[in-house]
Amino acid sequence: MNRKPISLAIAMVVSAAAPMALAQEPEVVELEKLEVRILPQGGTAMDSTQPVEVLAGEALDDKKEATLGETLQSEVGIHSTYFGPGAGRPVIRGLGGNRVRITEDGLDAIDASALSPDHAVSIEPLLVDRIEILRGPATLLYGSTASGGVVNVIDNRIPEQRQAFSGAIELRGNTAADERAGVFRLDGGAGAFQFHIDGFKRDTDDYEIPGFALSEAERAELDDDERAELRSGVLENSFQETEGGTVGASIVGDWGFAGIAYKRFDSLYGIPGGHEHGHDEEHTEGTLSILHGAGHGEDEHGEEDVSIDLEQERWEFKSALYRPFGAIDEINFKLVNNDYRHIEFEGSEIGTTFDIEGTEIRSEIKFAPMGNVRGVGGFQYQDTSLEAIGEEAFIPPATTESAGLFYIQELDFNPVKLSAGLRLQRDEIQLDDGRTVDGVAKRDYSLLTVSAGAVWQFEENWQATFNWQRSERAPTQEELFAFGPHVATQAFEIGDPTLDTEVAKNFDIGLHGELGRIHVKADVFYNRISDFVFLANTAEVMDDLPVQVWSQANAQFWGVEFEASYRADIGPAGELEMRLFADSVDATVDAGNGEIPRLSPARFGTGLDWHRGNWRANLSYYRVFQKEDVAEFESRTAGYDMLTVNAVYAVPLKRADLEIFVKGANLLDQTQRVHTSFLKEDAPLPGLNVSGGFRLRF
Repeated sequence: MNRKPISLAIAMVVSAAAPMALAQEPEVVELEKLEVRILPQGGTAMDSTQPVEVLAGEALDDKKEATLGETLQSEVGIHSTYFGPGAGRPVIRGLGGNRVRITEDGLDAIDASALSPDHAVSIEPLLVDRIEILRGPATLLYGSTASGGVVNVIDNRIPEQRQAFSGAIELRGNTAADERAGVFRLDGGAGAFQFHIDGFKRDTDDYEIPGFALSEAERAELDDDERAELRSGVLENSFQETEGGTVGASIVGDWGFAGIAYKRFDSLYGIPGGHEHGHDEEHTEGTLSILHGAGHGEDEHGEEDVSIDLEQERWEFKSALYRPFGAIDEINFKLVNNDYRHIEFEGSEIGTTFDIEGTEIRSEIKFAPMGNVRGVGGFQYQDTSLEAIGEEAFIPPATTESAGLFYIQELDFNPVKLSAGLRLQRDEIQLDDGRTVDGVAKRDYSLLTVSAGAVWQFEENWQATFNWQRSERAPTQEELFAFGPHVATQAFEIGDPTLDTEVAKNFDIGLHGELGRIHVKADVFYNRISDFVFLANTAEVMDDLPVQVWSQANAQFWGVEFEASYRADIGPAGELEMRLFADSVDATVDAGNGEIPRLSPARFGTGLDWHRGNWRANLSYYRVFQKEDVAEFESRTAGYDMLTVNAVYAVPLKRADLEIFVKGANLLDQTQRVHTSFLKEDAPLPGLNVSGGFRLRF
């Protein structure tokens, strides 16, 4: 593939803008304190006993990638599942899947991404205004599916306040996959009426890699003829085509707001190495295979490629009443209805279809402060139906219904703030159409979560936090009732309808503060999970796949997260910030050899951020360490170095803000395999990649 046109364009942008840098005067930027909307009680990240992070503004713009997992993968304590460029979901402190809840302004994304790592998160990162991350269990706030953490994205699709007319356009491309991506948005209103419109489109080709897609160990198992046919330099079937948009409107006044929004998300993307895991059964051809199967049917050896076509339609309603009664500050109400379809193609034929219909209701009441006491109560209800259709439909159709009540109270005894919370929840998983598995048609779980925390500001700019939570998680539809070949994980999965409640006891201790120009943040956590649900390997084989059974055993997770920065004024040259960070998580389970599969590896990194007038740039390096201690039947993963450089120039305009940006990733052009990925032996990360473009705000 010819990358020269994009590379030349990026080089011309940089060379044209560079002389302007020396003509700019240093600019002092005061950062805005953002309220964390992921917490019902509000407040900033500094106010919370739990480790909360807000990613917004320039920091978010510089990190946005094609998937939510890639966008967040360099954040402390967060990795990505990475199933090729089309699918990547955050892994928080070694936990992912159904234990990490992805929300859109507090409401569940309601897609199939938690079910399997090859399923994409139905969110376009380029349109996100802010990402809030709650590391550690958030079960009390959001229920069972948040036992590992929450990632909340915000994009103003339902305006909550009056706003001046504004818009934005961003276009970008890259050299590794010939990416062509663009987004636009419009916000505004007249009087009480406010609106939001956005749209996006992204097309990429198969991306370039250094060397072969298959690992050295995988290549060693091939015969000479098979090795001779391998193609180096490109990861086959890693294309992506994504498009969609949102329309929202609201009525806003001093009394509050009420609004509605409609979102559409469509994505077609390839699964690298997917043809190696397919089966030979015949499948029924559908109309969508005619629309999308052409051009991605077979690889160079005549084997069928696997691709995924997903469609999501999402309706949301949100409202708030401000100070409706003397004892209540605010009442919030949110409702989402979601229709999701996900089709897996084998060549041009439909293999398996996943249909999900879901509704969620969430309401919160913020009580007026009484002295040093304030409280928040809430109700959450979710009803989700999931049906898989096809030869490899490994989950029987079922409906999951969940209802929960929670209350959080805070007491401010300056300089110490205390908090306590309670959640009662009822989950029911019911098989559809009178089906049973081992004589079981339905499971009910009554769940209790309690928490306690403290924030101690022992110096003006220093504080220590402590958080304890005892939470319960109900097994999911997949864990209870799965039975069949799960191609993405290359296993024949068998559920256990007798699984018990998972009980976790989590401790988190943090330190956060500033000493002059030095900023330090550190967290130590320990999570003991009784009856931890996991996929256990067996010695059996079914349908030419190893059998894995959903099982339970006690497990422990513990780790540290650290980041520090130093800001330096370098006179006419601007301002420089130097950063260090490190994270590590370890875990054991009382089964097998005691190791957790695909556990996040340790990392250490450093970086430089430079600002001067209309210029900003950053250099980031981190080392991902090799993973030697692995679970049974799991391969080890070598460490690698990631070096990234990013530069942005803000072009002065009278009525708009224009930024021209260029970014280089994997500048060392190393083969990088993600240990948290099921495709680590088949799909390395892209090689040296230069991306660039512009964003215009008016």
